[in-house]
Amino acid sequence: MDTMAAQNTEVVESGGSTEIHQVYRFLGWCFGYPEGEFCEIMSDKRMEEELKVLVEGLPFEVNFRGIPFPSLPQDEFETAYINSFDITPPCPLYEYDYSELNRQDILEELFRFYEHFDIKLSDREKDYPDHLVAELEFMAFLVTKEADSKAHGKDPNPYRHAQRDFLERHLNKWIPKLDERIQKIIKEPFYKGATAFMVEFIGKHLSYLKTLNENLAVSEGEMPV
Repeated sequence: MDTMAAQNTEVVESGGSTEIHQVYRFLGWCFGYPEGEFCEIMSDKRMEEELKVLVEGLPFEVNFRGIPFPSLPQDEFETAYINSFDITPPCPLYEYDYSELNRQDILEELFRFYEHFDIKLSDREKDYPDHLVAELEFMAFLVTKEADSKAHGKDPNPYRHAQRDFLERHLNKWIPKLDERIQKIIKEPFYKGATAFMVEFIGKHLSYLKTLNENLAVSEGEMPV
């Protein structure tokens, strides 16, 4: 059985970057279509313990209360996912549904972010660049690039700034609204716990990035932005 450790992607260890990267990947997995043995894996005590270790290794404090195991067998859980998030859903996983901007403006800005970092989207992702999983995966990518830069003696700050900007302009704007809707409408405790954790994690990561930026500005004798 695969656990979070077995799903590792290459990221150079540097000051908590591995943990941040893995949490973004984990959250993306939580809100992707629950294929295969998803419920069995998410109900494995090893997964629960690995997630706790990741959270404890973060370079910022997160109030982590755990995520409940899926309450349904795999086939029923897949149906619940479709009914909740996929086909005319009460809680769509697209930024557009929670934004005051029109869809075209959102997509154009997202494509600018992705193209700036040479992100090549698949045909499906090109149609849905504002899907929650795509945005979480992009954050995981930026964290990886930050860690790689530090490991090779290069300036990591452009990637930190990109993470901060992306959270401020996108994820941290609409994820709290998604969480509010899920807490009111969705019955499945797994998703209630996962979105509550996601809101907490993203908010604390953004605060951490702002603090790093302020400290850098002070060290360089500049006003923080």
